Amino acid sequence: MASLTPLSKGLIGLAVIGGMASAVWHLALKDRFSAPVQTAAPATSSTPGLQTSPEPQPAAAPSPTNPTPVTTGNQGAPKLSAADNAERGRQLLEQGDFAQARVHLEQAVKDGDGSAACHLGDMTLKGQGGLSANQEQAAKLFQLAQSRNVICFAPGQ
Repeated sequence: MASLTPLSKGLIGLAVIGGMASAVWHLALKDRFSAPVQTAAPATSSTPGLQTSPEPQPAAAPSPTNPTPVTTGNQGAPKLSAADNAERGRQLLEQGDFAQARVHLEQAVKDGDGSAACHLGDMTLKGQGGLSANQEQAAKLFQLAQSRNVICFAPGQ
């Protein structure tokens, strides 16, 4: 009769632990750390070939995920890319201007930059830039960075 080698026992144990961790994530933790998904219904028209535009939505109140827009007086200035916003936000963090850094980092996160999500998560964890300290929101930002293939490290490590 064949017996299992220590390597095969270890691999089986690893598969069991991975399956349990996956089940815990999907059954208990996923809803706690994921943001609600909002979907918009498509506009319908009663006249064939004629499309109506959706009614304008009222402006949302400022929040950690929806900051108050900052006007700099350069209304004709070109929009910064996600990487440029992330870099500008990082520079402002180093200078201690957390409020302006938050604006740039939030825009970079919206535009898809993973490293900006790390910096914004760190700010949210510490309660900087007008944000209240919030571990759950910071965890969401760190997970967002991870989903964008960026691993966040604590400063100095």
